[in-house]
Amino acid sequence: MASESKYELIIGDVFETLPMKAKERLFDLIIADPPFGISFNKSSHEYGADDYDLYEDDFTAESYFGFSKRWIQLCYDALGAQGSLYIISGWTNLQSILNAIDTSKFHMLNHAIWQFSWGVYTKRRFATSHYHILLLVKNRKDYQFYKQKHYDEDVFFWPEYNRGNDPHRIKGHPCQLPIVLLEKLINTSSSPGDLVGDVFSGSGGTILAARLNHRDVVGFEIRKEYEPIIHQKARFGKPVFPSKKESTLEKFL
Repeated sequence: MASESKYELIIGDVFETLPMKAKERLFDLIIADPPFGISFNKSSHEYGADDYDLYEDDFTAESYFGFSKRWIQLCYDALGAQGSLYIISGWTNLQSILNAIDTSKFHMLNHAIWQFSWGVYTKRRFATSHYHILLLVKNRKDYQFYKQKHYDEDVFFWPEYNRGNDPHRIKGHPCQLPIVLLEKLINTSSSPGDLVGDVFSGSGGTILAARLNHRDVVGFEIRKEYEPIIHQKARFGKPVFPSKKESTLEKFL
């Protein structure tokens, strides 16, 4: 059995905390699920109940582009020479993110889609049921990439998965990515013992996924209110070696 990975959560402004941490050890992989950059309120959000703590997340198009340029450059500087960055984004401010990538030194290898079988009901337009997954590398000739199946397509879909049967979903944070998705990204673009960064930690899903797959991981979150949620979801202070029964990938692949 492999030894337990190292894990840590740092509360504070990622523009200050990530460079400090990268001085200790450069990251092999960073996963970023940045703010959507749109307004939420209790009446319009699907998680309007008191069990979910909404966050201020409203940017102008110009400020979102500038914000994206800053944190993408921050990730570039924090990665090792073979490092990779995954950006997970909705469609609303995707253009700003793509424009920000164009100003960086990253090379984009893939623009993948995660399709899910649920979405918020809409009356006069199609329901949004996908996220964008951008894979960026520092060196297009030297990076880690391990296909998870022989013909690994750039559209990810787990028909058995939905929010209702997500075994890792907890109350508290309104936007939680499935561990099955995060495990796929981690196993594709890093190796056991590597260091994974989770720059907008949110509910702590990337920390849990990294621990389940024997990667060291550091999460960065600006909101102290989410610290207990992250500790609960990522099982701080508890071992996470999965049995076959518990393996998310085995269940949903």
